[in-house]
Amino acid sequence: MRGRIIKRKGSNNYTIVLQLGLDPTTGKRKQRWIAVEGNKREAEDQLTELLHDQARGTLVKPSKVTVGEWLVQWLKDYAWPNLAPRTAEGYESMIRKHIIPGLGKRKLTDLKPEHLQLYYSDRLNNGLSARTVRHHHVTLHTALKTALKRGIIIRNPADAVDPPHFTRPEMHTIGEADLTRFLDAAQETEYYPLFYLALFTGMRRSELLALRWSDVDLILCNAYVARSLHHLRSGETVFRPTKTVKGRRSVALSP
Repeated sequence: MRGRIIKRKGSNNYTIVLQLGLDPTTGKRKQRWIAVEGNKREAEDQLTELLHDQARGTLVKPSKVTVGEWLVQWLKDYAWPNLAPRTAEGYESMIRKHIIPGLGKRKLTDLKPEHLQLYYSDRLNNGLSARTVRHHHVTLHTALKTALKRGIIIRNPADAVDPPHFTRPEMHTIGEADLTRFLDAAQETEYYPLFYLALFTGMRRSELLALRWSDVDLILCNAYVARSLHHLRSGETVFRPTKTVKGRRSVALSP
């Protein structure tokens, strides 16, 4: 048996016990114990994934992985394939500019809550806002949760850290008089249709820029949102389908 699932006493949580063969030095069986965040079905799925990695020879040895190496791998395997290009680009910039210089050399299995708390305090003391540092926390928590799922760490240290609190600024929306003034000023520019659509439909900028004439029905007064346009720092322009079924929608146009 290469792996099994056991239920932890006094809880509804499960642990995977992965068999790693014999230790050539001691002759004893090597095991890896992996805590599962989820029910038994999720534990079974995670065990299947781990066994698949083990069979392919891609099961990572946790003692040799640094925080920086894992974050780079996470960007490649998770962020870029699953997130909008601009979102993934933002994650990559944050990780390479801040998180890797601050935490990257530490071994992933040695990362503790106090290391994260110290990192957050250091970022705040160096001028980053509480909102930005909280975003760092969310990114680290997500990346470490993936490492936990893959069996590289046995617990997520970000679970035991309190990220900085921040107060959301009060939103000030444009009034009817200012709306009219703005559109009057924009009417002679090439961007007038874009501004008009944005103000009267609430569509995102990336959705507006991706619209084609085939997406607009002037008879039924609808625009159909099916994709978005992203301009990356590299200069590349990327069209991407909407992330969810709910994102593909019909938007009513003004008369």
